[in-house]
Amino acid sequence: MVSRVFRVAVAGLASALLVLGGCSSTPPAVPRPAAGEGRPSLLQMQQSLAQRHRVCGVSVAIIKDRKLVAVDSAMGCPMASKVDAGSVFQAASLSKPVFAYAVLKLVEQGKMDLDAPVVQYLPQGYRHRFNALKPEPSDLVTEPRLQSVTVRMALNHTSGLPNWASGPLRFDSDPGARWNYSGEGFVLLQRAVEAVTGEPLDRFMATQVFAPLGMTHSSYVWEDRFAPDLLSGTKANGVARRTLKLSDPVAAFSLYTSAEDYGKFLAALLNDDPLLRRITASPAKVDPSLGLDWGLGWGIETTPGDLYLWQWGNNPGYRAFAMVSARTGHGFVMLTNGEQGLKLAEPIAQSVVPDEHKLFRSRILGEGMFPWLCGALGVCL
Repeated sequence: MVSRVFRVAVAGLASALLVLGGCSSTPPAVPRPAAGEGRPSLLQMQQSLAQRHRVCGVSVAIIKDRKLVAVDSAMGCPMASKVDAGSVFQAASLSKPVFAYAVLKLVEQGKMDLDAPVVQYLPQGYRHRFNALKPEPSDLVTEPRLQSVTVRMALNHTSGLPNWASGPLRFDSDPGARWNYSGEGFVLLQRAVEAVTGEPLDRFMATQVFAPLGMTHSSYVWEDRFAPDLLSGTKANGVARRTLKLSDPVAAFSLYTSAEDYGKFLAALLNDDPLLRRITASPAKVDPSLGLDWGLGWGIETTPGDLYLWQWGNNPGYRAFAMVSARTGHGFVMLTNGEQGLKLAEPIAQSVVPDEHKLFRSRILGEGMFPWLCGALGVCL
């Protein structure tokens, strides 16, 4: 069924994905994999790449046929902390797809509407923090264009808001006019979710996503229980750097997780056809020359023979990447505690989901972007 539909999807992405279906949206039980099981060549490649690029710790969860089948881990620095399936990393912007999953569940339940203005769920208005990690200073946003930002626009980065604003919130473009990667849009939507559920983000995600999926090493805030398993961030040369303990939940970047946990999330996502249809229907155009669009919480790469969901993460001391195939149900998540970690993403992608992945040519993955956030908040993307 998936192969037949996918051939149509290449010709018409949105219309084809709307006819997918027939599978249960409840993910099957995910077995706990053994580190490196069945993946000797990939494990050896990870080890070699980690050493070459001075990435002290890397953990990769492998998805095959919509099931979590293995977690491979490697160390690239002398005296590096041990890395295994339960090692905890900052996931950076890999936080966004998990949050989007929770939002889409609220939509399924009729508690939110994708095309409703986000401020509809904020009767007291939106108070914007100048620094996402600190409650003050802040301002009550009065910009009229905020009334036009919908839930959908926040999820597919067409809200018109900047990635981050260092002062009062401003718009880079009119809502819905074009794609522009925006952490501010996700924080705006976070406040709406907190208002709808009556819970802070970390508590809501713990009860509605992490517990049901068995993600026991995950939280949107730092928890002391992570201390034995946390891999501290390192610089590009492998030297340890001061790592912030993120105590305020931020939908855009504050997720702590393990490769095994994120692998469970990917497996659940791939087994939920209604959710996949919603994520990939009517995506925003990003770079047609590279086959790149953006769906609800995920980047979308279309190749001649497949369609992939992907997202990268970039926090000081950490880099992360996730990619899954809508056709085969194969994919992976890579978590690293090194600032050269994204150099491992393309070789691992070619091993797990081989294809002409033009997304790796995109400037989106370039280092050094959005310098204000890195400098002011200590969190990059």
